Amino acid sequence: MKQVVALGILLLTFQLVPGQALPADGPIATVRTAPLRQHEIAKSITGYGTIGADPRTTININFPVGGQIKRLWVSLGEVVTKGTPLVEMSLSPADALGYVQANSNLEFARAELARVQSMADQQLATRSQLDQARKNVADAQSALAAQRKLGTDTGSRTVRAPFDGIVSMVGVAPGDRTQAGATVLQLARHDRLNVVVGIEPEEMGLVRPGMPVMVSSVFDSRLTVPGRVEKVFGMINPQTRLVDVSVSIVPRRAVGLVSGTRVRAVMTLGRRKGYTVARSAVLKDGAGSYLFVVRNGKAHRVAVSTGVESNGTVAVSGKLAPGERVVVLGNYELHDGMPVREEGR
Repeated sequence: MKQVVALGILLLTFQLVPGQALPADGPIATVRTAPLRQHEIAKSITGYGTIGADPRTTININFPVGGQIKRLWVSLGEVVTKGTPLVEMSLSPADALGYVQANSNLEFARAELARVQSMADQQLATRSQLDQARKNVADAQSALAAQRKLGTDTGSRTVRAPFDGIVSMVGVAPGDRTQAGATVLQLARHDRLNVVVGIEPEEMGLVRPGMPVMVSSVFDSRLTVPGRVEKVFGMINPQTRLVDVSVSIVPRRAVGLVSGTRVRAVMTLGRRKGYTVARSAVLKDGAGSYLFVVRNGKAHRVAVSTGVESNGTVAVSGKLAPGERVVVLGNYELHDGMPVREEGR
């Protein structure tokens, strides 16, 4: 009897409070939403690599004779102008002796020609002997000229920059001995840069020469420059385990991007229309990626497939409709069918 009386008093209490509503079927979450819209989505592949000198504009600096490095005027990465002295080498004793011998041979040939000419004037030498003596002089003159061209007529030889460029490799130090033709420096033109980036092996069939590329610094996305795919290599780089792609860029447009910069290269494969949402709208669990849309005041979970991410947005596809309200903030607290209240609505 007491329980019946208590229940009656409780019911009477609810009736006596003006405007009192019965409790809701659970909590109501406050969320922020945004309308679902279609945008043009670029299908792309992203690779990472380093800016370097264009190998087609890089030359090897060497000496035609052997010797010892006497002086090195430049260092790795230094920018030089045409005519700048790069490296000086003192000749090896053997090469210096080559000029002395060539000069002695010419003096001997001239003296021999004078002797044969005198004998011919007395009809004591034949014309063929005179012609041979003249040929010997000409040969000796050519040999001496070749030695002078090699620089063996001086004690040292200096190489100067043949064009404006960047020292991309230094292979010697003062005091080192070098062989004839050995590369001592590499000089690259600074009006051409090249980017080599790595992509996954399964993506190499999608990339073609001529495709547009946006190259940007991995540390500062404001440093961005357009480029083009030049070539796709046909083997895996043993160091990176990726396939190399060569991209050309125009340095005058790449302000702040210098040789050695680590970069991100986004290669555009094509474009299509599709849905994009804020990256915060997409969640993931053991069942895959999903998001919440608001329908009739309740949150509904929708499974989605994700695509390209760009500037804080991600492409999605699933059972979606244009204009639907997608939850972009507060979605971590939601479950399917949960009542929600939208901010500002």
